[in-house]
Amino acid sequence: MSLPRIGPEHAVFLDIDGTLIDLAPTPDAVVVPAELPGTLRALRARLGGAVAVLSGRKMADIDRLIGPDYAAAAEHGGILRSADGAVTPVARRPAKYEAWLEVLNACAAAMPGVLVEVKAFNLVVHYRQAPRYEAELRGLVEQLVAGSEDATLLIAHCAFELKARGGDKGAALAAFMREAPFAGRVPIFVGDDVTDEPAIARAAALGGAGLHVGRDFGGSTQAVREWLAR
Repeated sequence: MSLPRIGPEHAVFLDIDGTLIDLAPTPDAVVVPAELPGTLRALRARLGGAVAVLSGRKMADIDRLIGPDYAAAAEHGGILRSADGAVTPVARRPAKYEAWLEVLNACAAAMPGVLVEVKAFNLVVHYRQAPRYEAELRGLVEQLVAGSEDATLLIAHCAFELKARGGDKGAALAAFMREAPFAGRVPIFVGDDVTDEPAIARAAALGGAGLHVGRDFGGSTQAVREWLAR
């Protein structure tokens, strides 16, 4: 499909990792391109504030990487922050969260290169630096969430996430579209991962565009940034 030209009638929703910035060996090692903050500020001004970030990251990470002045959905829609700054938890921590954390930390200690990321509601085990453990880790996390009523498994880029039930990026986009300054606009969402597919589908269902970095931008985060700048 041809890329839409962003105009004042639009509301723009953006993933971060793999969309606005390149993936890195660890979540803390990502590099924010120098031009990105200015591009996002200009876009937000053009759209009257109707720019939001929908990320699997913690809210503190979103603020560190993108800035604290944006509406945001953290932890795959588990926590929402409206444009006016109001924060609403959508999910809650799973009952076995602490037990799962203990198991994952023990695995990380025994598997060089494996990293455990702790979020408010979710737990992530990253194996980008240790791909040889992928099958073993997948079996473990599938066993942990089997039969769970309050958590599910997300499979992302070189990572497995034990995600609290409640909210996803599609539901987050829909929630923002009911609020100012997004209401009444045409949504555009850009993401790169399987966890972004609900928002891609929801943006399209609401009469807008759901764009995928791999399918629509040739897999290039730079191409996404240049399109936003145009």
